[in-house]
Amino acid sequence: MIVLYLFSVLTLTITPDSLTVGDTIVANLQGKLPDSVSVIMPDSFPDILILDSLTKLNDTIATVKFTSFSTGSQDFKLKINKDTLKATYLVSSVLEPENKGLSPIWGPFGFFNWHYLLYLLIIPMALIFYLLFKRLRKNRTVFIETEQIEPAEEALKNLKILEEKAHSWDWNKIYTTLSYISRRYIERKAKIPAVEATTSELLPLIKKEGLDLFFPLTRQFPEWDLIKFADEESTSEEFNKDVALVRMVIDQMEKEEEKDDSLQ
Repeated sequence: MIVLYLFSVLTLTITPDSLTVGDTIVANLQGKLPDSVSVIMPDSFPDILILDSLTKLNDTIATVKFTSFSTGSQDFKLKINKDTLKATYLVSSVLEPENKGLSPIWGPFGFFNWHYLLYLLIIPMALIFYLLFKRLRKNRTVFIETEQIEPAEEALKNLKILEEKAHSWDWNKIYTTLSYISRRYIERKAKIPAVEATTSELLPLIKKEGLDLFFPLTRQFPEWDLIKFADEESTSEEFNKDVALVRMVIDQMEKEEEKDDSLQ
């Protein structure tokens, strides 16, 4: 009777109920709020990312802000004491159907062959791009990327370079570089394609391979992706914590490897 009464006065709705990947979603819990409420994370982590944990606005309304990385019909679940409350929402791809087609190819028009004009445009454009690339290459920061030194040594040296340059870079460039340094270390250490894989592909692979020591680091990748691809902001304090986390994971991996070598 108590459970029936609880669900008769509690409702869970999603706002908006139709959205695209990466949008902010709000789960609204209304009614007589119980003492114990928690979000049930999906098995295929990280299908959703919690942006703001459960917040009680008053005695009868609470909200949870999150975002989804999977498309199609999705379920958001809350554990209410020992039972589950569920609401459904629809996530669409950011690519619209009209953007997936191919442009038509037209032949020469009359006596004038437009290919000649295209060639005349391509040559100066190629020259301009070459000069720009040469200039950027000259001024770019050189990171260490070689198979001749150990993965840990390479990663730690590149972290040091990143810290020295971070004050003059935007957050997108900072976290793109931090993510690459971390992924390259994982790739070299675990012999898996961590650099080329997307976050949604990499995290199940890490779990499948049983690489538990990487979990504290790879759990940060979805948040870093928001900074890289959605122009989210960060802070110097958060950046320093993230760099310290990478160093900690590298240190633990090296100690674990030394321990295994000593046992052999």
